[in-house]
Amino acid sequence: MTGDRCVACGYAKLPQQTAAAQVYQMLTIVTLVDKTTDTILEASVTLITPVARSFVESLLVGSSLTADQERILEELRVNYGGGAQKAVKQAYRDLCERYQEMKNAGGTFER
Repeated sequence: MTGDRCVACGYAKLPQQTAAAQVYQMLTIVTLVDKTTDTILEASVTLITPVARSFVESLLVGSSLTADQERILEELRVNYGGGAQKAVKQAYRDLCERYQEMKNAGGTFER
C-alpha cells in the first residue's frame, strides 16, 4: 500500500423510525486509518444527535480495524441504546470488511 493513511467507509440502511433516517437514508461511518497499524485516527458518523455521534466517533478513534472488532461490537451492544444500534453495528462491520478487502487488494478501493 502506498502512503501511511487511507480513508475507509462503511454503510448500512437506517431504520425508518430513527431521527437520522429523516435526514439520511443510509448510515455512513467514514474513518481516516493509519495503514501501518490499522488504527482509526479520525472518525465521522452520520448520526443526527451530537451525543450519539460523539459516542460512536470517540469509541472508534484509537481502535484497530483488525484487532478490536469484537470489542467495538460488544461496546455498541452494551452501551449504545439508540434506535440506530443495528445500523451502526452493520456499518462498522461493513467498514471492517471494506478495509480488509482494500488491504488484501494491495491498497486499492475498487468496488
